Amino acid sequence: GEPLFLPQGECVPLTEDNVQALLAACRIEIGTMFGYTAENRGVGITGGVDYVEMDGPMVVVTLKGRFWHQRPTVLARVGAYIMGRIPEVVDVIVYDEYELSDEVNNAAA
Repeated sequence: GEPLFLPQGECVPLTEDNVQALLAACRIEIGTMFGYTAENRGVGITGGVDYVEMDGPMVVVTLKGRFWHQRPTVLARVGAYIMGRIPEVVDVIVYDEYELSDEVNNAAA
């Protein structure tokens, strides 16, 4: 969907559409963490974050590709971005804890 750009502290209600729109904006605003630009892909950063589901007030995402930053750091930044704009979200978690390992990051293309 379309990105929803909001300054931290400006809030929207917890809906699946709002979460996905904020996640799209997050990919752009903290884009240096991800592999969505040719420049980042050129230096081997291919990492991305995708929405999986909402589990009550928790947002579940999946991390894919290779990140320069440690994956728990990426997840924390994405979580802070979303929770700073949707206060009802209590946590942003990964679908599978294994996604946070260095092993997965190092094996990614």
